[in-house]
Amino acid sequence: MATKASTAAKAKIVGDFGLRLLVGLLFICIGIQGIATTNSNDLYRAIDNDTVNILLGILLLVCGLLIAVPLFIKGIKPVFTKYSLIIVSVVWILVIIFSDFVYGFRNIDGLGIFEWLEAFIYHLLILFSILKASKGALKGVVK
Repeated sequence: MATKASTAAKAKIVGDFGLRLLVGLLFICIGIQGIATTNSNDLYRAIDNDTVNILLGILLLVCGLLIAVPLFIKGIKPVFTKYSLIIVSVVWILVIIFSDFVYGFRNIDGLGIFEWLEAFIYHLLILFSILKASKGALKGVVK
């Protein structure tokens, strides 16, 4: 019979694995959007330069891969994952700034504030998931 401590440890491992996998997949998708120049992301719309969007998309795609792939394949140095997590944290903060504050306050009327608030909370949930997935990657950067 498993002890409570071992069950909790297994649940934490599964949760950490799933969170890193989802964060990696999210940024793989965002990177593909940038490469495809769909401008479906407010950050890409704010940049409004196809060349820069493609370069940012490639960077985010590579970062997403460097976050997700080491979960399945050994041999990728942890420092690459660390820097990838730092990059996606910074990019997601920029997404929040552009999506919720630069473009988010346009045409807000009475009940529109609740739609804005809902989107802002979704973005914060993703930010905190990224920060949780990055565990020690941001130590030394943020004190």
